[in-house]
Order: sequence, then structure tokens, then C-alpha cells
Amino acid sequence: MPVPRGPEKRVDTSAAVVALFQQLHDEIRDLVRSVDHAALNFIPCPNANSIATIVTHVLGSEAETIGTIAGLQIERDRDAEFHRGDQRRESLLRQVDEADAALTALQPRLTAERLASVVSLPTLGPAEGRPGVTWIIGNLGHAREHMGHATLTRQLSECRSQPI
Repeated sequence: MPVPRGPEKRVDTSAAVVALFQQLHDEIRDLVRSVDHAALNFIPCPNANSIATIVTHVLGSEAETIGTIAGLQIERDRDAEFHRGDQRRESLLRQVDEADAALTALQPRLTAERLASVVSLPTLGPAEGRPGVTWIIGNLGHAREHMGHATLTRQLSECRSQPI
């Protein structure tokens, strides 16, 4: 995405947000398509998560953040994201498609006023109020961190049958 230059140019923040999340979604799709069912659901060690669980969690967090900033009443069962069990590739890809559709639908609501407004995410409570843009930046960082986890999980899955 080209960056506007000069004082007369303005960045459309909501378009940038949507573009960055869509890029993330494309990377998730590529990762999900790059592995088989066993690797999607492989848990490398106790207290770790499978690629499928990581994807579900990342998209749940994103939906909560974007929806809240857009002014929607969001109900999220964060704990359930970690207890979905075995998931199929088609289900994960459908979750990503739904996240893309939500971004497109909510982009007009991601106004400069909403991005500047202090909001609290439902899973964190009212004491954790921050400007919407702060939540978005944090959520993108959170998603990127988990993409690293998911990539490492794929690598560990590939090592299961290969001597080091």
C-alpha cells in the first residue's frame, strides 16, 4: 500500500486497518492450506496450542476489537476458542472468510471519531479503556505474535517424523 507524502495527503486509517487485517487473513489462509489435517491440530507440548486453535483465537480477538471499536455490542467466549478440539481446514477457511466479510461491513463505522474514542473490550472490562486505534494496533501486534507461534508449530509438526 503506497504511503501518501506531503502535508496535503491524508492516510485513510480505516482503509489501512482493513488492508492490514486482510493481509493477515491471506497469510492465515496460506498457512492453513500449507499443512494437512494432522498438522493443523498438532499440539507440540502441554499448555501449547494447535495452529487451528491459534487461528480461531486470533480471529476471535480481532472480531471483538473491530466490532467494539465499530460500536457493536460484542459477546465473546474467549475460553471456548481454546477448547474447540479437532478442526478441519474448511472450517478454518470459513472463519477467515467471515472475518474478511466483517471487516468490509464494518469499515464505514471505523471513523476517525471512533478510532479516537476511548473504549473497553468486553473481555477486559471498563477499567481497561483505551483509544480505538490503540486497540487496533495492539490487536495487529497480537495477531502477528500468534502467527509466529503458528509458524513454529508447523515447523515442530514437520520435525516429528524427521531426525534433527
